[in-house]
Amino acid sequence: MGVSELTASAVAQGPIPMGGGIGGGLPSQQSELQNRAGSSNSPFIRSAASGLVKWQLLDNETIERAKRENKLIFIHIGYNACHFCRLMSIESFTNPDCAAVLNEAFIPVIVDREQRPDIDTIYMNYVQAVSNVGGWPLNVFVTPLLEPVFGGTYWPGPGTSRRSTTEHEDESPDFLTILKKVRDIWRDQESRCRKEATEVVAQLREFAAEGTLGTRGITTQQPLAPPGWSTPTPSQAPTPREKDAPVSSELDLDQLEEAYTHIAGTFDPVYGGFGLAPKFLTPPKLAFLLQLGTFPSAVQDVVGEAECKHAAQMAVDTLRKIRDGALHDHVGRTGFARCSVTPDWSIPNFEKLVVDNALLLRLYLDAWVAAGGQTNSEFYNIVSELAEYLTSPPIALPNGGFATSEAADSHYRRGDREKREGAYYLWTRREFDSVLDAADRRISPVAAAHWDVQEDGNVDEDHDPNDDFINNNILRVVKKPEELAQQFNIPVESVEQYIQAAKRELKSRRERERVRPELDDKVVTGWNGLAISGLARAATALESANTELAEKCLTVARAAVGFILANLWDGTSKVLYRVWKEGRDTEGFADDYAYFILGLLDLFDATGDEDLLKFADTLQKTQISLFHDQAGAFFSTTSASSHSILRLKDGMDTSLPSTNAIAASNLFRLGSLLDDERYSALARGTVNAFEAEILQHPWLFPGLLAGVVSARLGCPESSSRAGISYKAVREKA
Repeated sequence: MGVSELTASAVAQGPIPMGGGIGGGLPSQQSELQNRAGSSNSPFIRSAASGLVKWQLLDNETIERAKRENKLIFIHIGYNACHFCRLMSIESFTNPDCAAVLNEAFIPVIVDREQRPDIDTIYMNYVQAVSNVGGWPLNVFVTPLLEPVFGGTYWPGPGTSRRSTTEHEDESPDFLTILKKVRDIWRDQESRCRKEATEVVAQLREFAAEGTLGTRGITTQQPLAPPGWSTPTPSQAPTPREKDAPVSSELDLDQLEEAYTHIAGTFDPVYGGFGLAPKFLTPPKLAFLLQLGTFPSAVQDVVGEAECKHAAQMAVDTLRKIRDGALHDHVGRTGFARCSVTPDWSIPNFEKLVVDNALLLRLYLDAWVAAGGQTNSEFYNIVSELAEYLTSPPIALPNGGFATSEAADSHYRRGDREKREGAYYLWTRREFDSVLDAADRRISPVAAAHWDVQEDGNVDEDHDPNDDFINNNILRVVKKPEELAQQFNIPVESVEQYIQAAKRELKSRRERERVRPELDDKVVTGWNGLAISGLARAATALESANTELAEKCLTVARAAVGFILANLWDGTSKVLYRVWKEGRDTEGFADDYAYFILGLLDLFDATGDEDLLKFADTLQKTQISLFHDQAGAFFSTTSASSHSILRLKDGMDTSLPSTNAIAASNLFRLGSLLDDERYSALARGTVNAFEAEILQHPWLFPGLLAGVVSARLGCPESSSRAGISYKAVREKA
């Protein structure tokens, strides 16, 4: 029985017998813990500054204290927009008994996953490996050497009244029980905890070396994480491959056919998307499906012309369901929430990440262009809405750059003291009718039928464990104007006018009486790069359809580049920083470089500004020097990354495109633009590094499959606007 299994068993069965354990004894007297959360730049960490738990930061001071006092470190990883992070804060961390045990028996540490994605990925891989469940908040107990002993996700506070949303949720113990049992196990069996934690890390390191991290489990059972709150599978690390080799003879277009076949087999033909709940947006997978038919004809020869068309149809059907579902803010044009609690997209988790909306902009752009690319073509309204959302306050910040997220929880009315999940977006039928009847009594019944607004609310009890949605409605399109015209015996034009009027009136009421969800306004370099990329592509596509919006996209994208260049790029040391919040914080990770280079290249394509290409070239050289593995591909962190017990490579796409897929694409493009064979060779080597994994599970690597196409058939997305003159300048230099 492993430590994780031992701990889970102890929590489930009761107290561990005393005596006979190998204990660390009582620690020597130390200075009392002081809450250090207020010294962080992270809004998420700062929010814990005045609580009962004496939170520490993940730094050398904390590690040394844990070693001196011989205590486990409790690491709580979350982010500002997350509903369950806020829920655990309220239920568990404000509980005096929980706080007392945390402060006395452990060293409590709080981490912003958006600030330290490397730490989050390591421990998410651990929790998923031992329990097959993941999500946020992510909680893990680690030794003073940062080796994991036990972990899970959301743990309810003691005595919390919360209805089960799944058949087995009542098996999960409360946080106070977990704290006491883990404390006792460490006291009584410290030596065994340390030994098996070291073995677990060795096993995770082995999985990473094999390229199977994220696809294999550690054989323990851990019934502590709440069922139903999983995440996309975490980042995958590759087996090293030969440096700068030509593309592997094993990797070919056949893997695209295999990937298509598997993805098609998991497609939900009723509601769109893939798999069951929670259902995520999966932009990289949808992008791959849309791309299949646009690749060179050799791809269609292998995959099949009908199959490529079906792939695009699956993506378009999914985009329609997402557009009409509850993830979309139908009233305020404020983008899309992150995922759905239900398979039919009817209940969102309400948090809005700017990076998700940036990736959706790229997807809807492709779908709109394929539909004709005109103002009357399908998806034009969504393209313009997303472009406006990303280029307007509060998302587009006054001095340049983009905010990170909008929170899931908010106040229902101005002056309310308590926040509720989704409160900003909910409507009772009574308020809905009162708003619309004041404008025109004919509007309300039509709009209610359109958006499924019911007298008793449209959220069933099983999906409302905290009673946040009683008698409330989450707007989603259930009937199209043509159906409503027939139902109410009025012209389609009248229905469309009523719906537009309803949007205006509801938006006006909401802005007047409600408080918009809290904004996390820190600037994350990599995610800004993806927003820049989306807006640059939008500017090009909208050039003739909406000149004013196209110019706005370019202006805001340029401002974001300028902000990062001024605030997050150290030109002297040639280092990119990840986060800006009242100062720069945390040196950039490989994804910051890859995503930002992508944004620069797309903005270069849109403008022909060679300064952007020059900056991309400089950043690419820096990324290579800091992150490239001589065996192929890029590590996520530098060799000197602090407090990171594993060095991983990110090749598998999740809700975000994998770092190495974007890096390979960037290298192919730069190699073509600058006629630089070294870049092209590094791109091929990056793809080769994941050969074994792609051959085994090609559907997990749609981004790198595009790299296989580029390696086999040439790079299709190089700019023809410029590049040659910068190449000449570069060669002279």
